[in-house]
Amino acid sequence: MLGFDPIDWMAVPGSLANDLQRRLRGVVVSPRRLSLLTPGVNATIPMLRGVWGCALHDRDRETYATVFEGLGPDGDPSDRRPLYVLRPAPADPRDAPALEWISLGGALAHDSVLLDAWMDAADRGLGPRRHPFGFRAMRHLRADGSCGGVAPAALPLAPLPWPLAGPPADTPCRLTFHVPLRLMRKGRLILCPTLGDIVAVGLRRLADLAGSAAEGEALRALQPALLETAHAVAVRPWQGESAILQRYSANQGEIEMNGVRGTLAFPFGPGALWPLLVALSWVHLGKGTVFGLGQPILEDL
Repeated sequence: MLGFDPIDWMAVPGSLANDLQRRLRGVVVSPRRLSLLTPGVNATIPMLRGVWGCALHDRDRETYATVFEGLGPDGDPSDRRPLYVLRPAPADPRDAPALEWISLGGALAHDSVLLDAWMDAADRGLGPRRHPFGFRAMRHLRADGSCGGVAPAALPLAPLPWPLAGPPADTPCRLTFHVPLRLMRKGRLILCPTLGDIVAVGLRRLADLAGSAAEGEALRALQPALLETAHAVAVRPWQGESAILQRYSANQGEIEMNGVRGTLAFPFGPGALWPLLVALSWVHLGKGTVFGLGQPILEDL
Protein backbone atom coordinates (compact mmCIF):
# COMPACT_ATOMS: atom_id res chain seq x y z
CA MET A 1 0.00 0.00 0.00
CA LEU A 2 1.27 3.43 -0.88
CA GLY A 3 1.43 5.91 1.98
CA PHE A 4 1.53 9.69 2.03
CA ASP A 5 3.01 11.87 4.72
CA PRO A 6 0.54 14.40 6.11
CA ILE A 7 1.11 17.89 4.72
CA ASP A 8 2.12 20.62 7.13
CA TRP A 9 0.00 23.35 5.55
CA MET A 10 1.44 26.05 7.78
CA ALA A 11 4.91 25.33 6.39
CA VAL A 12 3.88 25.53 2.73
CA PRO A 13 2.86 29.15 1.97
CA GLY A 14 -0.11 29.38 -0.37
CA SER A 15 -0.66 25.63 -0.61
CA LEU A 16 -3.72 25.53 1.65
CA ALA A 17 -5.34 28.48 -0.14
CA ASN A 18 -4.71 26.84 -3.52
CA ASP A 19 -6.10 23.49 -2.39
CA LEU A 20 -9.12 25.21 -0.86
CA GLN A 21 -9.84 26.97 -4.15
CA ARG A 22 -9.61 23.71 -6.08
CA ARG A 23 -12.16 22.11 -3.79
CA LEU A 24 -14.47 25.13 -3.78
CA ARG A 25 -14.98 24.73 -7.53
CA GLY A 26 -17.48 22.01 -6.67
CA VAL A 27 -19.79 24.59 -5.06
CA VAL A 28 -21.84 26.47 -7.66
CA VAL A 29 -24.40 29.25 -7.27
CA SER A 30 -26.55 31.26 -9.68
CA PRO A 31 -26.94 34.87 -8.51
CA ARG A 32 -29.38 37.37 -10.01
CA ARG A 33 -30.38 40.93 -9.29
CA LEU A 34 -34.12 41.52 -9.53
CA SER A 35 -34.96 45.19 -10.12
CA LEU A 36 -38.52 45.69 -8.92
CA LEU A 37 -41.59 47.81 -9.52
CA THR A 38 -43.64 47.78 -6.30
CA PRO A 39 -46.30 50.52 -6.57
CA GLY A 40 -48.33 51.10 -3.44
CA VAL A 41 -46.20 49.02 -1.06
CA ASN A 42 -42.83 49.21 0.69
CA ALA A 43 -41.59 45.71 -0.13
CA THR A 44 -39.32 43.87 2.32
CA ILE A 45 -37.31 40.69 1.90
CA PRO A 46 -39.58 38.64 4.23
CA MET A 47 -42.64 39.92 2.33
CA LEU A 48 -41.19 39.01 -1.09
CA ARG A 49 -39.99 35.66 0.20
CA GLY A 50 -43.45 34.86 1.54
CA VAL A 51 -45.34 35.49 -1.68
CA TRP A 52 -42.67 33.74 -3.77
CA GLY A 53 -42.83 30.71 -1.47
CA CYS A 54 -46.63 30.52 -1.72
CA ALA A 55 -46.47 30.73 -5.50
CA LEU A 56 -43.78 28.05 -5.66
CA HIS A 57 -45.76 25.77 -3.33
CA ASP A 58 -48.78 25.94 -5.61
CA ARG A 59 -46.76 25.51 -8.80
CA ASP A 60 -44.48 22.59 -7.86
CA ARG A 61 -44.62 20.91 -4.43
CA GLU A 62 -41.46 18.89 -5.01
CA THR A 63 -39.36 21.93 -5.92
CA TYR A 64 -40.87 23.80 -2.99
CA ALA A 65 -39.82 21.04 -0.59
CA THR A 66 -36.32 20.71 -2.04
CA VAL A 67 -35.39 24.36 -2.60
CA PHE A 68 -37.62 26.52 -0.41
CA GLU A 69 -37.93 24.27 2.63
CA GLY A 70 -34.57 22.58 2.09
CA LEU A 71 -35.77 19.07 2.88
CA GLY A 72 -33.45 16.22 1.98
CA PRO A 73 -34.48 12.92 0.37
CA ASP A 74 -35.54 11.50 3.74
CA GLY A 75 -37.79 14.50 4.44
CA ASP A 76 -36.36 15.06 7.93
CA PRO A 77 -37.85 18.42 9.08
CA SER A 78 -35.11 18.82 11.71
CA ASP A 79 -32.42 19.05 9.01
CA ARG A 80 -33.56 21.79 6.65
CA ARG A 81 -31.07 23.35 4.24
CA PRO A 82 -32.86 25.81 1.95
CA LEU A 83 -31.09 26.24 -1.37
CA TYR A 84 -31.39 29.99 -1.83
CA VAL A 85 -30.51 33.37 -0.37
CA LEU A 86 -32.63 36.51 -0.72
CA ARG A 87 -30.97 39.76 0.25
CA PRO A 88 -31.34 43.50 -0.45
CA ALA A 89 -29.26 44.69 -3.38
CA PRO A 90 -26.53 47.25 -2.61
CA ALA A 91 -28.01 50.71 -2.22
CA ASP A 92 -28.29 52.46 -5.58
CA PRO A 93 -30.93 55.17 -6.17
CA ARG A 94 -30.83 54.37 -9.90
CA ASP A 95 -31.85 50.76 -9.24
CA ALA A 96 -34.21 50.78 -6.30
CA PRO A 97 -35.98 48.81 -5.09
CA ALA A 98 -33.97 45.71 -5.94
CA LEU A 99 -33.05 42.40 -4.36
CA GLU A 100 -30.50 39.70 -5.04
CA TRP A 101 -31.74 36.15 -5.45
CA ILE A 102 -29.00 33.52 -5.20
CA SER A 103 -29.80 29.92 -6.07
CA LEU A 104 -27.47 27.50 -4.32
CA GLY A 105 -26.18 24.09 -5.37
CA GLY A 106 -29.01 21.75 -6.27
CA ALA A 107 -31.46 24.63 -6.81
CA LEU A 108 -29.86 25.33 -10.20
CA ALA A 109 -31.57 22.23 -11.61
CA HIS A 110 -34.97 23.83 -10.82
CA ASP A 111 -34.22 27.25 -12.29
CA SER A 112 -37.12 27.49 -14.74
CA VAL A 113 -39.69 26.51 -12.10
CA LEU A 114 -38.26 28.98 -9.59
CA LEU A 115 -38.34 31.74 -12.18
CA ASP A 116 -41.94 30.96 -13.12
CA ALA A 117 -42.85 31.17 -9.44
CA TRP A 118 -41.50 34.73 -9.34
CA MET A 119 -43.82 35.61 -12.23
CA ASP A 120 -46.74 34.04 -10.36
CA ALA A 121 -45.78 35.93 -7.20
CA ALA A 122 -45.79 39.25 -9.05
CA ASP A 123 -49.37 38.60 -10.20
CA ARG A 124 -50.48 37.66 -6.67
CA GLY A 125 -49.24 40.96 -5.29
CA LEU A 126 -47.87 42.30 -2.01
CA GLY A 127 -49.32 43.68 1.19
CA PRO A 128 -52.83 43.42 2.66
CA ARG A 129 -54.36 44.74 -0.57
CA ARG A 130 -52.26 42.46 -2.76
CA HIS A 131 -50.74 45.13 -4.97
CA PRO A 132 -49.27 43.43 -8.06
CA PHE A 133 -45.58 44.10 -8.60
CA GLY A 134 -43.28 43.76 -11.57
CA PHE A 135 -39.68 43.49 -12.68
CA ARG A 136 -37.80 46.29 -14.41
CA ALA A 137 -34.92 43.91 -15.05
CA MET A 138 -33.50 40.49 -14.12
CA ARG A 139 -29.75 40.25 -14.57
CA HIS A 140 -27.21 37.68 -13.48
CA LEU A 141 -24.35 38.77 -11.24
CA ARG A 142 -20.70 38.34 -12.14
CA ALA A 143 -18.07 37.08 -9.71
CA ASP A 144 -17.23 40.67 -8.71
CA GLY A 145 -20.88 41.42 -7.90
CA SER A 146 -21.53 43.56 -10.98
CA CYS A 147 -24.54 42.96 -13.22
CA GLY A 148 -24.16 40.95 -16.40
CA GLY A 149 -26.69 39.83 -18.98
CA VAL A 150 -30.17 38.42 -18.62
CA ALA A 151 -29.28 34.77 -19.21
CA PRO A 152 -28.81 32.68 -16.04
CA ALA A 153 -25.18 31.99 -15.28
CA ALA A 154 -23.63 29.40 -12.99
CA LEU A 155 -20.90 30.81 -10.75
CA PRO A 156 -18.39 28.37 -9.21
CA LEU A 157 -17.13 29.68 -5.87
CA ALA A 158 -13.51 29.45 -7.01
CA PRO A 159 -11.61 31.17 -8.31
CA LEU A 160 -13.30 34.34 -7.06
CA PRO A 161 -11.71 37.79 -7.22
CA TRP A 162 -10.23 39.29 -4.08
CA PRO A 163 -12.34 42.42 -3.46
CA LEU A 164 -9.59 44.67 -2.07
CA ALA A 165 -6.32 46.14 -3.31
CA GLY A 166 -3.22 44.17 -2.40
CA PRO A 167 -2.39 40.46 -2.11
CA PRO A 168 -5.27 38.49 -0.56
CA ALA A 169 -3.39 36.67 2.18
CA ASP A 170 -1.42 39.68 3.47
CA THR A 171 -3.71 42.69 3.02
CA PRO A 172 -4.86 44.19 6.34
CA CYS A 173 -8.66 44.01 6.30
CA ARG A 174 -11.73 43.31 8.34
CA LEU A 175 -14.61 40.89 8.02
CA THR A 176 -17.81 42.80 8.72
CA PHE A 177 -21.38 41.64 9.27
CA HIS A 178 -23.60 44.65 8.58
CA VAL A 179 -26.69 42.45 8.86
CA PRO A 180 -27.36 40.20 11.86
CA LEU A 181 -25.30 37.02 12.21
CA ARG A 182 -26.98 34.14 14.02
CA LEU A 183 -24.51 31.44 15.05
CA MET A 184 -25.84 29.05 17.67
CA ARG A 185 -24.11 26.79 20.17
CA LYS A 186 -26.23 24.35 22.19
CA GLY A 187 -29.33 26.36 21.35
CA ARG A 188 -27.86 29.70 22.45
CA LEU A 189 -26.78 32.64 20.31
CA ILE A 190 -23.01 33.16 20.12
CA LEU A 191 -22.62 36.80 21.15
CA CYS A 192 -18.91 37.16 20.34
CA PRO A 193 -18.13 34.83 17.43
CA THR A 194 -14.51 33.91 16.86
CA LEU A 195 -12.74 33.31 13.58
CA GLY A 196 -12.80 29.59 14.42
CA ASP A 197 -16.59 29.72 14.79
CA ILE A 198 -16.97 31.36 11.39
CA VAL A 199 -14.57 28.94 9.69
CA ALA A 200 -16.22 25.84 11.17
CA VAL A 201 -19.81 26.88 10.41
CA GLY A 202 -18.91 28.35 7.02
CA LEU A 203 -16.99 25.29 5.85
CA ARG A 204 -19.85 23.01 6.88
CA ARG A 205 -22.30 25.13 4.89
CA LEU A 206 -20.12 25.11 1.78
CA ALA A 207 -19.59 21.35 2.04
CA ASP A 208 -23.36 20.81 2.31
CA LEU A 209 -23.83 22.81 -0.91
CA ALA A 210 -21.20 20.95 -2.93
CA GLY A 211 -22.32 19.31 -6.16
CA SER A 212 -21.59 15.76 -4.99
CA ALA A 213 -21.00 13.86 -1.77
CA ALA A 214 -17.34 13.37 -2.74
CA GLU A 215 -16.85 17.10 -3.30
CA GLY A 216 -18.46 17.82 0.05
CA GLU A 217 -16.21 15.35 1.84
CA ALA A 218 -13.17 16.86 0.12
CA LEU A 219 -14.05 20.21 1.66
CA ARG A 220 -14.75 18.74 5.10
CA ALA A 221 -11.34 17.08 5.03
CA LEU A 222 -9.75 20.54 5.16
CA GLN A 223 -11.38 21.44 8.47
CA PRO A 224 -8.41 20.57 10.73
CA ALA A 225 -5.99 22.60 8.60
CA LEU A 226 -8.39 25.53 8.30
CA LEU A 227 -9.10 25.62 12.04
CA GLU A 228 -5.37 25.45 12.75
CA THR A 229 -4.90 28.40 10.42
CA ALA A 230 -7.76 30.29 12.08
CA HIS A 231 -6.03 29.93 15.44
CA ALA A 232 -2.69 31.04 13.97
CA VAL A 233 -3.91 34.13 12.07
CA ALA A 234 -3.56 37.42 13.92
CA VAL A 235 -7.11 38.64 14.51
CA ARG A 236 -8.49 41.23 16.89
CA PRO A 237 -11.36 40.29 19.21
CA TRP A 238 -14.91 40.65 17.93
CA GLN A 239 -16.23 44.20 18.06
CA GLY A 240 -19.99 44.30 17.75
CA GLU A 241 -23.46 44.70 19.17
CA SER A 242 -26.77 42.90 19.41
CA ALA A 243 -29.14 43.16 16.44
CA ILE A 244 -32.70 42.03 15.77
CA LEU A 245 -34.56 41.24 12.57
CA GLN A 246 -38.33 41.50 12.86
CA ARG A 247 -40.51 39.63 10.41
CA TYR A 248 -44.13 38.58 10.19
CA SER A 249 -45.31 35.00 9.76
CA ALA A 250 -48.90 34.17 8.82
CA ASN A 251 -48.72 31.17 11.15
CA GLN A 252 -46.72 32.64 14.05
CA GLY A 253 -47.39 36.38 13.86
CA GLU A 254 -44.52 38.80 14.45
CA ILE A 255 -41.19 37.05 15.02
CA GLU A 256 -37.95 38.54 16.33
CA MET A 257 -34.69 36.95 15.17
CA ASN A 258 -31.83 37.88 17.49
CA GLY A 259 -28.30 38.15 16.16
CA VAL A 260 -25.14 40.24 16.33
CA ARG A 261 -23.55 42.79 14.03
CA GLY A 262 -19.85 43.41 14.13
CA THR A 263 -16.33 43.01 12.83
CA LEU A 264 -13.25 40.82 13.04
CA ALA A 265 -10.08 42.69 12.03
CA PHE A 266 -7.00 41.10 10.44
CA PRO A 267 -4.07 43.51 10.93
CA PHE A 268 -1.79 41.35 8.76
CA GLY A 269 -4.38 39.81 6.44
CA PRO A 270 -6.52 36.65 6.62
CA GLY A 271 -3.79 34.29 5.40
CA ALA A 272 -4.87 31.12 3.61
CA LEU A 273 -8.46 31.58 4.77
CA TRP A 274 -9.22 34.26 2.19
CA PRO A 275 -10.86 31.97 -0.45
CA LEU A 276 -13.27 30.66 2.22
CA LEU A 277 -14.21 34.15 3.39
CA VAL A 278 -14.84 35.39 -0.16
CA ALA A 279 -16.98 32.32 -0.96
CA LEU A 280 -19.08 32.87 2.16
CA SER A 281 -20.05 36.34 0.93
CA TRP A 282 -22.21 34.53 -1.67
CA VAL A 283 -23.80 31.80 0.46
CA HIS A 284 -23.90 33.53 3.91
CA LEU A 285 -23.74 31.52 7.14
CA GLY A 286 -25.68 30.86 10.33
CA LYS A 287 -29.44 30.95 10.82
CA GLY A 288 -31.73 33.11 8.70
CA THR A 289 -29.70 33.12 5.50
CA VAL A 290 -32.93 32.92 3.48
CA PHE A 291 -33.64 36.48 4.67
CA GLY A 292 -30.13 37.67 3.83
CA LEU A 293 -28.74 37.30 7.35
CA GLY A 294 -25.15 36.26 7.97
CA GLN A 295 -23.47 37.94 4.99
CA PRO A 296 -19.76 38.57 5.61
CA ILE A 297 -18.16 41.46 3.71
CA LEU A 298 -14.41 42.03 3.40
CA GLU A 299 -13.47 45.68 3.84
CA ASP A 300 -10.31 47.75 4.14
CA LEU A 301 -9.02 48.01 7.67
